[in-house]
Amino acid sequence: MKLNRIYTLIAVLVASFTATACFDDPGTETFFGGNYVEFNDANLPNGLTSRFVRTSDDQTDVVDVQLNRVSTDGSGAITVNIEVDPASTAVEGVHYELNATSATMNAGEFVSTIPVTILTGNIDPSETPDLILNISSVTGAEVSPNYGSLTVAIRVICPSELEGDYTVFWEFLQVGDGDGGASQTASDLVLSDDPISFEEVGAGAYNLSDMSFGLYAGVYGDSSPAGRLNDNCDVLTGASSNQDQYQDPFTINGTVQEDGTLRIEWSNTYGDGGTVILTSVEEEG
Repeated sequence: MKLNRIYTLIAVLVASFTATACFDDPGTETFFGGNYVEFNDANLPNGLTSRFVRTSDDQTDVVDVQLNRVSTDGSGAITVNIEVDPASTAVEGVHYELNATSATMNAGEFVSTIPVTILTGNIDPSETPDLILNISSVTGAEVSPNYGSLTVAIRVICPSELEGDYTVFWEFLQVGDGDGGASQTASDLVLSDDPISFEEVGAGAYNLSDMSFGLYAGVYGDSSPAGRLNDNCDVLTGASSNQDQYQDPFTINGTVQEDGTLRIEWSNTYGDGGTVILTSVEEEG
C-alpha cells in the first residue's frame, strides 16, 4: 500500500470533519425571494456537450435546451427571449438551426425547453463547433446573474462498438516511485487473466471497469479504479475527470488498431503507467 495515499485519505477525512463543523445549525431557515430564469446546464463546468453518431449526409438531430424558473412564486406567466452570442464558433445553417428564440412558462410552470436542430450530416468529426446562447430578456422575471449564458458543444463522432470484455497484454509496464517517476519497469507480460470491461454509457462513451488495466490489483493488491473513455473515430481519450480512489488524476490516450485491438497508453501522477494491448474476449474465442 502506498503510504502517501493513506495520508491523503486521512487528510480528506479530517477536512470533511472540519467542513461539517462549519455548517449552519439544523433548523435554520433560509428564504429565497428572487424570481429568475436560468439555463439548466449553465452550472456545468463546460456547459452542455451533445454528441451524435453520424450515419448519413442528411442526418439531423435535436437538442432540447432546458430553461428553469427559479422562484418561490410561479403564479404568473413569463416569456424568455434568447439570442446567439457572436463568440459562437457554430454557424447557423451549417452546424445548427435555431427553431425558436423565445419560450413561455405559464402560471405554475417552472421548466421550458427551446429546441435546437443539429445539422449532423454537415459536420465533420474533426470539427468542434460551440453554440453560445444568452438569455437576452425576460418578461415577468429577471435573467439569472450567474446562469444566463450557456455553451452547447456540438460534437459529431463515428459509429463506435467497443462495449465488451478485453484481455490485457502489457507492452510496457511502469510502477511509480511516488514522484512521477519509475521504481520498476517490465515489458511484454500478462499480469492477470481477468478481463476488463467496457460499458457503453453514451455515444462513443464507455465506463472502464479498471483504468489501471490490472496494475493496482496485480502489483499493489489494491482496488481497481474505474474510469471513463471516449472513442472518436478510433481515437481513444480518457475523460478529464478520471482519477483513482486517492484523487490521483489519470491520463489515457489510445487508438483502435486495424486488427480491432486497442492500443492504450496511460499514466498517473504517482508514476504508474504503461502501454497495453486490449483484445476482445469474443475475438479470442
